[in-house]
Amino acid sequence: MKRFLFKTSLFCIPLLLVWLSIEIFYRQTPNNYTVKNQQIKKQSSQIEVLLFGDSHCLYGLNPKYFTKKTFNLSNVSQTIYFDKLLFEKHIDHLPKLKQVVFCIEYTNLSQVDNTGDDDWRKFLYQRFMNLEVPIISKYDPRNCSLALIQSISKSKDLIKRYFKNGTIVDCDSLGWGNNYKKEDRIPPMQIAKKRAIIQEDGLIDFELNKKRMQEIIQQCKKRNIQVLIVSMPQTKAFERYLNQNKLKAIKKTCTDFQRQNINTAYYLNLFDDARFSDEDFYDADHLNNVGAVKCSKIVNDYLKVIESKIK
Repeated sequence: MKRFLFKTSLFCIPLLLVWLSIEIFYRQTPNNYTVKNQQIKKQSSQIEVLLFGDSHCLYGLNPKYFTKKTFNLSNVSQTIYFDKLLFEKHIDHLPKLKQVVFCIEYTNLSQVDNTGDDDWRKFLYQRFMNLEVPIISKYDPRNCSLALIQSISKSKDLIKRYFKNGTIVDCDSLGWGNNYKKEDRIPPMQIAKKRAIIQEDGLIDFELNKKRMQEIIQQCKKRNIQVLIVSMPQTKAFERYLNQNKLKAIKKTCTDFQRQNINTAYYLNLFDDARFSDEDFYDADHLNNVGAVKCSKIVNDYLKVIESKIK
């Protein structure tokens, strides 16, 4: 029996050390979530424009090029579910907030709760952004250990990235994702089909997320905050592989938000805007740092136009 326990210990101790190392890494290493949570609190008394959305917004809208004090609260694979949680958490702590921007893309209106990246990212929102996340079960062991949220191989890759770059943070103090550089761009045709397949969920039921967006718009209306819904630019190579019926439904839904909420909600469709070329993109559907400057200025100009309508 003693021999068995000894051998078991020899087997378990290395695993425990690996688990402990990963756990300490996740808890102690700054990431996009910790940076955004710290910075929005630090800048809360000044913020006039707040940006929400997924990676298209994270990399595509740079607050530096907005006239008003702007903060980007988007993140990779951030869904409308988390947009709403973040909105409700911060809305009453931003006394100067006048406008909010929500990026509505190909995936987020049809996104089903607790699927895709939500299955593990929800623990990052809970831990590092101090959100109460109802879709997290109190019985889930990942509540107690961040080392369990991803596979060991993915955690290993993240740690390797940290030792290579000295950080895993890839956003600046205004929340903009600053690591999609033009010099590193991937030609759209090389990756368009793969990107489209990854994003296709086969769903056109928008009711749940339409309801969430309408609730956000109503809260903004009560506070005299303007809502701008933006469909971010995509390459023609990427659009070619998308479900065209779904695209039409997305554009109609966004137009309906504007039609049903006069003087509060507005829609800016940049999806196939001719002002963008392949050179503006990091890959098939994300803008690079140069394209982000162009897009940010366009959105900023539109915000100024709709602001003038209430004066």
